Amino acid sequence: PAGSAGGGSRFASSAAQCASSSTSLSSTVEAVDAGPATVVEHPAFEVIQTDTVSEFGADAILYRHKQSGAELLSLSTDDDNKCFGITFRTPPQDSTGVPHILEHSVLCGSRKYKTKDPFVQLLQGSLQTFLNAFTYPDRTCYVVASQNTKDFYNLINVYADAVFHPRAISDPMVHAQEGWHLELENVEDPL
Repeated sequence: PAGSAGGGSRFASSAAQCASSSTSLSSTVEAVDAGPATVVEHPAFEVIQTDTVSEFGADAILYRHKQSGAELLSLSTDDDNKCFGITFRTPPQDSTGVPHILEHSVLCGSRKYKTKDPFVQLLQGSLQTFLNAFTYPDRTCYVVASQNTKDFYNLINVYADAVFHPRAISDPMVHAQEGWHLELENVEDPL
């Protein structure tokens, strides 16, 4: 199963929002009512919708966290890969690149993982099959995948701590390292 916090309340449009800002899956994928989807109950979540995306052979269940309103999309397929993603709406107020700088800053350590570069360490020492983050014009996604269950849950643990408790909040050097702004007095001057 995979989870994605944020996004819309329909599977086709939510998948399109996560997949790409320039490609719309909603034009090619039609969500239909699910039969075999196994709904997992949890007191903090309510089930919003269940569907099957037949084109991908995926059973989909959309949950909403009762207290925060965060949405979690669970997809079940026959694929050995276990995938997890956290997506936040990050519409920019200007063209300074702040959401992209924050994406990088978030992956520079956290409350539990104080190392300067846990992202690089995960790339080197994990059994991950995918590990990355993306900044789109209106959202930022943090995505992990692994075929090994223990490794998968470790990746989720590190990424969740990074996005909810980033070191950047308490360490101003993170922003100084990740965000640069250069202004030239003359175009011909070297950087």
